[in-house]
Amino acid sequence: MSHSHSSTQNLRGLVLVASTRAAAGEYEDTSGPLLRTWLQERGFSTPEPIVVADADIAAAVAKIFAQSENLPDVLLTTGGTGITSDDRTVEAVLPYIDTMLPGIAQAFWNKGLESIDTAVVSRCVAGIHADKTFVMTLPGSRGGCRDGVAVLDPLISHIMNLVAGNPTHHESQQHHHCCSHSGPDPDYVQAQVGKIIDGFITEEPLEALVHNARSQVFTDAMGAVVTFDGIVRDHDGGQRVKHLTYSAHPTAEAELHKVLAEQIKNHPDARVWAAHRVGKLQVGEAAFIVIAAAAHRQAAFSAASAIADAVKAHVPIWKEQLMADGSTQWVGV
Repeated sequence: MSHSHSSTQNLRGLVLVASTRAAAGEYEDTSGPLLRTWLQERGFSTPEPIVVADADIAAAVAKIFAQSENLPDVLLTTGGTGITSDDRTVEAVLPYIDTMLPGIAQAFWNKGLESIDTAVVSRCVAGIHADKTFVMTLPGSRGGCRDGVAVLDPLISHIMNLVAGNPTHHESQQHHHCCSHSGPDPDYVQAQVGKIIDGFITEEPLEALVHNARSQVFTDAMGAVVTFDGIVRDHDGGQRVKHLTYSAHPTAEAELHKVLAEQIKNHPDARVWAAHRVGKLQVGEAAFIVIAAAAHRQAAFSAASAIADAVKAHVPIWKEQLMADGSTQWVGV
């Protein structure tokens, strides 16, 4: 191998999105930009994501790998990893993977299972092409891509060094340790985490509740507080939205409590609070808020993200969208 890099400097990333709706301009893909941002933050020069229809993914993959002198160091795909006849990304990528990395795919599934039981249905594959390019196929959802990033973040520098023929395990460990804490937390910290501060559904504006909620979640032992705000946006599926009306099943609050109980088992180093609003909401209002605190930032980020995904997947709350053209759409029914 002629490549000789020992860090992510001067490396190139590429993101390929398989989405028929996004390619047709009917839907704004957000998973590709998420992956691009992560690659850029890790030092990879990464252009705007390439978006193609599901039917065109094989041709797009072939075109990328045909440029043997201009291969990216990392290729991440999003979309087309499901089990329908339209999901063709895995079949398009597999012929180009010379060295499979099944452990990375397994780690991705394990990460997804922290939030949703159906994560294993995604046909994730990962491997190396031509002793040069690391390839991984991810789902088209932001949650799935976040799980992929969580798995790859501590590994990508080490993978790049191994591909280059420079196995710098010590350097990888140094990078990890510089961003983490050393030694266990004191017992009094452990006594404060693994707790659900509150979880409920309300017609009250959530913005008025955040300050008090944050003060309940935070303690002097917490080094990070992460807040997720789910905001009503002015568009969906390529159409303008005027306002939303959320409805909840009578069991919704009980289901919310179940989700929080399950997630706090998966994220025992966090303190969490969550609330979902029902009723009529205008564009710009908060519909769903999660607050997670932990002694260290990764635990807080992971808990907030997992709870947001799990609530959306499992709590029976639906929204009726009034579109700008006067039509209505039900989502989540």
